[in-house]
Amino acid sequence: MAVLVGGGLGAGARFGVSLIIPSAILGTFIVNVLGAGALGYVLARLRLAGRSRSVTVPLLGVGFLGAFTTFSSLAVQLVEGPFLLSLAYGVASLAAGILAVMMGLTLGRRT
Repeated sequence: MAVLVGGGLGAGARFGVSLIIPSAILGTFIVNVLGAGALGYVLARLRLAGRSRSVTVPLLGVGFLGAFTTFSSLAVQLVEGPFLLSLAYGVASLAAGILAVMMGLTLGRRT
């Protein structure tokens, strides 16, 4: 049930971002980086609290952030674009996502 509720909220939030940022590529990049950072933060906070098996992971991690971020859109955008631009976009997305997770973990451990 937590995944269902979180997923509905995450999909709604993703749709809201698409209304604010009409560029599909920029919107996908932003939500994926934000989602990666948020997941790092949530997981760090749960580990510190000793609650890694709480309802928070299904609600926020799997549900909300799973629906908010969008790997499938990234994959389609990579295949449809010019090769060099797609390569740069893919590398930038991966690097920014990893950096965002690291920042989220660090922030989660410090707050």
